[in-house]
Amino acid sequence: MTAQRFAVATIAGGVTVFILGFVTSILFTDLMSSYSVTPPDTYMKDSPVMLSVVLGSLAMGALLTVVLGCWTGHTCAVKSFRTSAILGVLIYLYLGLSLYGMTNMLNFTGTFIKVIIDAVQVALTGMVVGAVLGRGRQA
Repeated sequence: MTAQRFAVATIAGGVTVFILGFVTSILFTDLMSSYSVTPPDTYMKDSPVMLSVVLGSLAMGALLTVVLGCWTGHTCAVKSFRTSAILGVLIYLYLGLSLYGMTNMLNFTGTFIKVIIDAVQVALTGMVVGAVLGRGRQA
């Protein structure tokens, strides 16, 4: 994989996960608040540090680009979606269950709903990354 293809796929993944994160936060804020153990205003910042959010989005885009483009060689949307869905479930099960065990942010049901929401977000982002990696290639 060329550096240019890696950079383009990483940026596409970063933009996708950023947008999906914004959309899911708007759509599911009330739902997730109903599963909060501690009121969200006690652990959420009034104003997010956008540089950190952007860099985190780019890191997820880079992770998916490495996994899909370098390790698995998936350069189509469907295979990338499936692989990213599995990766997303595993990553967010780790994060969600760890946070559930150490914090009072969400109850058990909310933790699993958050895992599903985040895994779908990663799967859709992986689909975009796979499509970008496969662009211009013959099947």
